[in-house]
Amino acid sequence: MANAAGQVARILYKEIVPGDLRKINAESNDADTGGGARDFRFGAYPNISAIVQQMFPNQTQENRRRNSVVVPTTIYSGIFHWVDQLGRTFSATSYFEPPTDARPSEGRITRVHEQPCLAVNLIPASTPTNRTFLLLIQLVDGTVWPRYVEEQTLRTAGLLPPLVAQQMLQCINAPRRADQVIIGFFDFVNGGNYCNSR
Repeated sequence: MANAAGQVARILYKEIVPGDLRKINAESNDADTGGGARDFRFGAYPNISAIVQQMFPNQTQENRRRNSVVVPTTIYSGIFHWVDQLGRTFSATSYFEPPTDARPSEGRITRVHEQPCLAVNLIPASTPTNRTFLLLIQLVDGTVWPRYVEEQTLRTAGLLPPLVAQQMLQCINAPRRADQVIIGFFDFVNGGNYCNSR
């Protein structure tokens, strides 16, 4: 299927911040209140949930505590695919959980420290002028390929299709709170995009 991004159907992206690096290393979080969940949080969940469910299409019911009561909760899963440095292709199941009571607008990819394709050694060093992003790239065949990309790469031609880079840069450049992590998506098959700007 031909589309504006070649074989790319949709992309969900998230800025990687220092707390995310600690989660990949299974270290404590930025606060001193506990060990910290080993997950990547995606804010504005109501705006991205449809894309999440396309990338994590399998559903199971598991018990989770909500409002101090244990209730059945839908957990989403999908398969991450990646190629290692030797050119070998691997895959592994990944899980996405909906928001909790404590964080009602944040869904999350759980247990990221167990995902080789998200390993910290794959993340370029970020600076205030060269941020790093996680891209979940879903191809038209339904497979999802996570990858990290530097902001500087988006600003120079080559790695990503121009339309992808252009739309991401528009979101990156958009006004938002200084402490707000950049999150967005675009869907080349069904149309639509989202950026958590003001």
